[in-house]
Amino acid sequence: MPILHIECSIKDDAISPELGATFDELAQRVQQRHRLTGSIMLVLTDDAHMHALNAQFRAKDRTTDVLSFDLGAPLPIDEGDETAYKEIYISVEQARRQAEEMRVALSEELARLFVHGLLHLSGWDHETEETLQRMERETDEILDALGLLPT
Repeated sequence: MPILHIECSIKDDAISPELGATFDELAQRVQQRHRLTGSIMLVLTDDAHMHALNAQFRAKDRTTDVLSFDLGAPLPIDEGDETAYKEIYISVEQARRQAEEMRVALSEELARLFVHGLLHLSGWDHETEETLQRMERETDEILDALGLLPT
């Protein structure tokens, strides 16, 4: 079962403690459906940080909503925890813009982006429109299983 660690590097009143429990449930659901093991560090951050990461690792000079990194090597996070280490970064600012655009709660968009990142860590990719649609359907199924899709 994946071990989830959450770091919030920004102050935002919309990010509640309950969101952490939701993220944990989502990680467990993805693990049940797909190969997902090890520790996952989720970093909720801002556009400037995401812009820098996107430029450094993807050579794209702009912010983005979510980035996933599988570092692959066992790295200790907590004492005794030496499992494969993965990172997901989400720009809360970008997520808020997307939530407003789609007329959903910020928590719903953060959950969607988190699942998207988890699927990338499970080996999913979306190089074509068809694979993107499959990934979005899988995301919706996972969110729906936990009652997190808007009705």
